[in-house]
Amino acid sequence: IIVKASHPSFIADLPWVCGGCSGEWGFSEGSQPMGIFRPVTLVVTDEVRIEPFGVHIWNEKATSKEKAILNITTEIKNYGNSNRKLTIANTLFDKEGKEISISKTETNSLVGETKEIVQTLPEIANPELWSPANPYLYVLVTTISENGKKIDELKTPYGIRWVSWPVSRDGKDNRFYINDEPLFVNGTCEYEHLIGNSHSFSKEQIHSRIEQIKAGGFNAFREAHQPHNLEYQKELDENGILFWSQFSAHIWYDTPEFKENFKTLLREWIKERRNNASVVMWGLQNESTIPKEFAEECTQIIREMDPMSASQRIVTTCNGGEGTDWNVVQNWSGTYGGDPFNYDVEMSKQLLNGEYGAWRSHDLHTEGEFDQKGTLSENRFSQLMEIKVREAESVKDKIAGQFNWLFASHENPGRVQNGEGFRDIDKVGPVNYKGLFSIWGEPLDAYYMYRANYVSNKTNPMVYIVSHTWTNRWDAPGIKNGIDVYSNCDEVELFNDINKTSLGKLKNPGLGQHFQWNNVNIQYNVLYAVGYVNGKAVAKDYIVLNSLPKAPNFTKLETKKATILQP
Repeated sequence: IIVKASHPSFIADLPWVCGGCSGEWGFSEGSQPMGIFRPVTLVVTDEVRIEPFGVHIWNEKATSKEKAILNITTEIKNYGNSNRKLTIANTLFDKEGKEISISKTETNSLVGETKEIVQTLPEIANPELWSPANPYLYVLVTTISENGKKIDELKTPYGIRWVSWPVSRDGKDNRFYINDEPLFVNGTCEYEHLIGNSHSFSKEQIHSRIEQIKAGGFNAFREAHQPHNLEYQKELDENGILFWSQFSAHIWYDTPEFKENFKTLLREWIKERRNNASVVMWGLQNESTIPKEFAEECTQIIREMDPMSASQRIVTTCNGGEGTDWNVVQNWSGTYGGDPFNYDVEMSKQLLNGEYGAWRSHDLHTEGEFDQKGTLSENRFSQLMEIKVREAESVKDKIAGQFNWLFASHENPGRVQNGEGFRDIDKVGPVNYKGLFSIWGEPLDAYYMYRANYVSNKTNPMVYIVSHTWTNRWDAPGIKNGIDVYSNCDEVELFNDINKTSLGKLKNPGLGQHFQWNNVNIQYNVLYAVGYVNGKAVAKDYIVLNSLPKAPNFTKLETKKATILQP
């Protein structure tokens, strides 16, 4: 007998798996995080120990930058068969290993007892404050001692800082503040996903991604839409990148099992991340379908577990939902309708944009300026992102900031969406083609646009000719227009040979704009750009065009003789 079910079975108690909640049955953004996909470590401890993630440290909002008060709770448990008399010590060290402050507590530990030790460190004078400009980390060393012998120890990096969002204070100033200083949030979103690996990332791969994000000039990171490997927040702390940690995406099963598991995993998520200085927002859900009452219950759990969430780390939904501190709206003007040239006005009301981005097809190029109804090329993609940068920067004294969607393209197993963004021509399955990096890990033109706008030319001068994948742009020599260059340098000079045949030197046009050469005579197969800072040549780039005559000095590009065909 063959029995055919009307629907397949779905996992209906996990907040990270999208099954029946979507019209696309079985669809999961990214991949379904099942099985063991992160390293597992066994740690041998004494019978009395600090519980996993059992140390919680937080600083109150300071009345001045000249002092800081740190509160600590230490959760210990006695797994042994006898009562113990213990000393719990929490010692704060600076980056050089110098002891700054210490608190000790004597306590009795009963068999089977879980106990939370509450301490406050003596006031810290003139603390080094953590910020994107100075990601200073102290180290808190927590020890359990018995009769003078240390039986457990845990080290916790910690950055002292305080933040403020416009929705959590009165007044007309709608900027984001860290340590009482305004900061424009220039963020990106990232799916913890690598083609062929799903969520299985090594430490080296995570480090690489954060280095790429930092090199792009981004100062904030939105974890989309599931909790990432804890190595991410370690890297974000160390690199001074603000962290919008996010728990789940648009999933709701109205069952007791789902609700209880949601709250259990929510508590684990907060406990694992609340010590991180980089965390400035708790994202409960993206495109939320959680009922208001349940969102309020979850917000209260976060309040209880993280005292800083009441005044500093706000609780959010994104593009849908009620019951948290802030539903951060997404603004996709220019992609899903809307007028991108009105973005500055919209952002002045919206204050923070949780997502903005566009579809594009890797290596597809088009001539001309931005066309909202145009082909989904790399050029159109870069142009729209540049408009968003320019418009947001023009009102940065009135808003908190924005988050680009998406840093690296990712798979969407099971998803079908009418060929949007040329999904149907991709032979590896449905992909979210909005990344600044391709699904294969290649940076696209728009990535260099962000570098040009947000990376300092004092430390990382750069110049990039658009585009390295457009080598067949012209079939014959002649007068050409729309040659774009992204650079953070003061000036850029463009040549049609190796440092010869100048097409002119242009000055940097400012944020959200790029260098462009028009009505220039292109005769040879090389475009060669040189960037200048304070009159000194500090960066260069070149591309070789396929169909034009060879440049007179082309051989200068050959740094060594070709040996590939020799035996």
